Amino acid sequence: MKNTVRKNLKHLHYPKAFKIKRKPIQNQIPGKITYVGEETTEETVINVISYNEEKVIYHNNCSVSKVVELVNHESEFKHWINFVGVHNVEKLAELGTSLDIHPLILEDIANTKQRPKLDEFDDYVFIALKMIFHNNDGLLIKNHFGIVFNNSYIISFQQSQDSIFNSIRERIHNKVGRIRMRGTDYLFYALIDAVVDHYYNVTETIEEKTENLEDRILTDAHNASTTEIQLLKREILSLRKAVFPAKELIRKLQISKHELYDKSTKAYIADLYDHILQVTENVDIYREIVWGLMDMYMSSLSNKMNEVMKVLTIMSTIFIPLTFIAGIYGMNFEYMPELGFESAYFYVLGLMLILTLGLIYYFRKKKWF
Repeated sequence: MKNTVRKNLKHLHYPKAFKIKRKPIQNQIPGKITYVGEETTEETVINVISYNEEKVIYHNNCSVSKVVELVNHESEFKHWINFVGVHNVEKLAELGTSLDIHPLILEDIANTKQRPKLDEFDDYVFIALKMIFHNNDGLLIKNHFGIVFNNSYIISFQQSQDSIFNSIRERIHNKVGRIRMRGTDYLFYALIDAVVDHYYNVTETIEEKTENLEDRILTDAHNASTTEIQLLKREILSLRKAVFPAKELIRKLQISKHELYDKSTKAYIADLYDHILQVTENVDIYREIVWGLMDMYMSSLSNKMNEVMKVLTIMSTIFIPLTFIAGIYGMNFEYMPELGFESAYFYVLGLMLILTLGLIYYFRKKKWF
């Protein structure tokens, strides 16, 4: 069965993207669909999973006309339409116009800088979120994600393809859980829940990074650097910027009385709010810890420097009287009475030794070293 799932999932082909930074486009006409984000050559792909309690059908690499046909003529199924590649504003506009999605919603979908938000209309609901995860290189990736759903279909809009929703596809294929037996509102919840679960994964990774960096600073500040601290701080700020608006958004879902949400699904959304609340609390904790890491790092370096200065000061204090004595007897005066003593050299050396041992004893008694 698992091999069958993988085989079906392999059909969901998404080519890798080549990305170049693009500046946000401002001062556009409201409702005009303009892609704002990183320029990419990735192919836009629309995959549809049509399912009911008895059957699942995969429609891969669909055209917009095929999607409209499925939605209008196969009402016995619920349809999960996955649109990958929101940079293709022409195809996005075509799909939006065909399914009567408001132009302002399409504008928000194409704007990858859009803050997480929730819009409820009479016959459908729109939500925008940020999908956050670490790639294989350990870099924090933040992708734009949007959902439009009504009673018969749900459309997920992704900036680029990833594996976050593979577990949901497997649950649908294997008839595990409640998705195939429930309405589109439950799939809507499941998609948001998958995004929030990845917030957990990201916070756990950041926790490991924070604790590791903290241990290294406490052990030896030279094992860390201000660059590492700043990069970690930037990761947490980026995560916080996405998670905190999501908390407000899920709270709105919890108290919403829109008819598209089944009462039983609202219980799951309430549980989802508890999860996002825990994530936000963790993010705040790590934020405070990282804010203190810089002070800890500077304090540790300062303490190391103080230790070095203390050793140098002790050594200087020991050698000052010795240098003073050596300086006196290094003067070229003709008449210095003690120079005529037969054992004067050994007396001076003895005096220097006594002074050195006396100072060392004094410093040890003061516990300076």
